Amino acid sequence: MSLYDWMKRRDSTVADESAGTVDYFSLSPTRWSLYRALSPRMPKVLRGRCLDAGAGRSAFAMLAENYVDEYIAMDIQVRPWLDAAGSVLDLPLQNESLDSILCLQVLEHVPDPQKALYEFARCLKPGGALLLSVPHLAYLHNEPHDYFRYTKHGLRVLLERAGFEIVEIAPAGGLLSFLGHIPSMLIKALYFPFDSLKRLVFYLNGKYAKTVVWIDARIEKRKLFALNYVVIAKKPRV
Repeated sequence: MSLYDWMKRRDSTVADESAGTVDYFSLSPTRWSLYRALSPRMPKVLRGRCLDAGAGRSAFAMLAENYVDEYIAMDIQVRPWLDAAGSVLDLPLQNESLDSILCLQVLEHVPDPQKALYEFARCLKPGGALLLSVPHLAYLHNEPHDYFRYTKHGLRVLLERAGFEIVEIAPAGGLLSFLGHIPSMLIKALYFPFDSLKRLVFYLNGKYAKTVVWIDARIEKRKLFALNYVVIAKKPRV
């Protein structure tokens, strides 16, 4: 096993243990930059009957549930905390049955993202909203199911082709947050197994992640090296 694979395995264990808590978002600059972009947009978008499409660990459930009447966590893998299992390429839902959809860091793992967006449009009610995040910079992960990276221009084409009206496409994080992920992984990999140091490591790593993101937000304003993009899109009213 390579050093990087070892760090990824340890990082995944830490993420599993902290999912559903505030600690999860400060595990690395990549997660914290995404949290800072998504958290203020959730109350503007999420409402009614909401699908978390590709929920995975349901890390954002603790936020999303504050704004919706019904939160449905779905992933292609069967997991005990999920409400449904299914693919974004063939959602197990009726036409126009959702008020909002949350889809975070999923479309890079979908072999036909255009079809997934058509499915989102099919299941949303007229006027329903989609809150989407996708990577522009990312290491290979979840192989072999790691297919795409997205520019804001490509996102616009895909979303408009699916019939969405785009409200906003915004960068979330930049090159510094991307590069800052590796030191954060190494810190956690080395010290997390030691229970006596665990809380201290979480605290120091969280401070590091937030500092990196704070600096990143103040440099390279155009974000030519955007880490992720966050999208708000709506299904037009008839």
